[in-house]
Amino acid sequence: MNTQKQQRQGLCILISIILIVAGIAGAKLLQTNFGKTDIRNVNIESQSGYTLSMDLYIPENATTETPAPTILVQHGGNNNKEEMQHYCIELARRGYVTVGVDMYGMGESQPLSDAEWLTQGRGLYDAVRYAVTLPYVDTDRISLLGYSRGGKAAGEALECDNADLNVIKAIFAIHSDPIVRNADGYTDVYGARHIAALADKNDEFFFSEKANDNGTYSNDANKYAANLSSPAEYIINNSAQSFLYFGEDPANTPKKRVAETVYEKDYGGTIGTRQIFVSNETHMSGWYSPLVMNRVLQFFARVMPTDSGLGPNDFTYTIWNTFKLIALAGLIMFGASLLVLLVTRSSIFKAADNGSQELRPVAGRSGHLWFWGIQLVGIVLCILVIRFLNVKGLASYRDAVFASANPIYHGLIALLCGAVTIILCTVWYVCYGKKHGFELNTTGYSTTWKGFYKAVAAVLIAVGSTLLIVYLVDYLLDVNFLFIFWGFMKFGTNRIPGMLLVAPLYILYYVVMSISVNTFNFTRTLGKWKWLANLLTSFIASIPTLFVLCYVYGIFKATGSNPMFGGLASAATAVYAFPGFVFVAILVCRILYQKTGNPYLGGILCGIMATISEWAICEIRVHTPGTTYAGTGWVYSLLAIGIVLIVGCLTFLSKNCKKA
Repeated sequence: MNTQKQQRQGLCILISIILIVAGIAGAKLLQTNFGKTDIRNVNIESQSGYTLSMDLYIPENATTETPAPTILVQHGGNNNKEEMQHYCIELARRGYVTVGVDMYGMGESQPLSDAEWLTQGRGLYDAVRYAVTLPYVDTDRISLLGYSRGGKAAGEALECDNADLNVIKAIFAIHSDPIVRNADGYTDVYGARHIAALADKNDEFFFSEKANDNGTYSNDANKYAANLSSPAEYIINNSAQSFLYFGEDPANTPKKRVAETVYEKDYGGTIGTRQIFVSNETHMSGWYSPLVMNRVLQFFARVMPTDSGLGPNDFTYTIWNTFKLIALAGLIMFGASLLVLLVTRSSIFKAADNGSQELRPVAGRSGHLWFWGIQLVGIVLCILVIRFLNVKGLASYRDAVFASANPIYHGLIALLCGAVTIILCTVWYVCYGKKHGFELNTTGYSTTWKGFYKAVAAVLIAVGSTLLIVYLVDYLLDVNFLFIFWGFMKFGTNRIPGMLLVAPLYILYYVVMSISVNTFNFTRTLGKWKWLANLLTSFIASIPTLFVLCYVYGIFKATGSNPMFGGLASAATAVYAFPGFVFVAILVCRILYQKTGNPYLGGILCGIMATISEWAICEIRVHTPGTTYAGTGWVYSLLAIGIVLIVGCLTFLSKNCKKA
């Protein structure tokens, strides 16, 4: 290797470290409000007898002598308290003690069985019980903020509070229905409290009712119910009107109440209020939307005012997110650059280095037609794969082996789309490539066992070094590498078995994708400039899940109704983070191949990192003995089919490569 290339690789490592340091330093300053907020990680044995994890944000005004108003913040499904960290940051800046809570079975809180999972508002009310014991908490001013499933948890915690401490003064539910009915009909469970909900018009889960029906429908039931009213019309529905009329039957109310307005009721000298905000957003936008943040801050300034002097638009979390993105970009760059450095500069891993690659020329018009034809067929088939899994109801599948739904659902998408990809590569090779002089053995596809082992070892060192940075930064500075819903954070050892189960699915997918975009398609079909070809290739790989998002939200926007892609109302939510992650991962695969000529390095690296990213924050549920799950036959059959197809095609191509 020449000196210039060595210097370039060293420069990449240096730049990545600078990005990490700058991003983490900026994030640390902002999340602590420049040292004015003390953040403490707490794990307790709750009153219910389970491990409960919380982050306490304690502003400098909160002392034993001057206790501060307190807001407990609950994340949504398949996530953790870090999901809502930006709300905690902004509320603490305004003088509130803020408690970010890991729901039972998520984050660092204890996984529970289905029968126990709803215990004490899924852990939120156990957190309330803990908060009232803190000397710097004003027990006369305690409120709840919940997003999605966290909004449901806030309602459940409220019902616990009615039977116990009676300390909760206000609740804001982001993109989550307030409680309006029980077995006896319309009801007011909130009483003399201040309650608000933010209803988004394009919500896949909430704010819908069965047409011409006053029934009560759960979140999970709505995921598979097609005949629901439009969430865009929520404010005029019976549920919203009963809520704004403090539990009255809408049939007996004089006129429709409207969004944004604060409605009051006197409960014997104590005033309770109800308010519904409406936004033209999607369910997932509660993670990052400035409009949602504005409404949250407006609400708490009204019901539990402080003298911070900050308005509802005085944000720093958007800048904080920018610093988190810089740190995440640096972390990814560090892992990839370290891997290139190990393979190209160390004699130990030299067997995994096939040399730098240049874009290959394309054999005329027929070559271009084959390329675009294969891309189009692959995109369509992958979209149909996702639809098929939704039709079979596998988006929420879990069992005694797979303790979390998202990883196995996403793993099935990855495995089956990988099978589609490698089959199309094989078809192209047999029907076109081999006949037109394409030599597979010159592309890095063929490797010795020694080369493969060296590649795996180098990847494991790169992954281990990257995770070491994640853990050191968390331990020393209490900052993670999560940007909205992408990134990496520390995780407990209880998550490793689940990671090991699904890791082969992700690794197979990214290895196959790396082989496809590099071994077969590292060409000038998309242009002669490497960076442009890399970006376009990455975009094409992300199209199937991007299509699902555009299809669902496009029809939502045009008609106000959920198109129920494959019969699954939450189809868009289920793949929301996919396009961005796939785009970046394929870009990494292309760059690593460009530097080393080895398609396996990027595939294995991205497969492992995808597994870690998903499993670090997903929900874990303990299997209840004797419980059976619909779809078991399909899940294990599809796993077997996908693995056999991928391994079969790879074996076929390997044999042809050796013959050549």
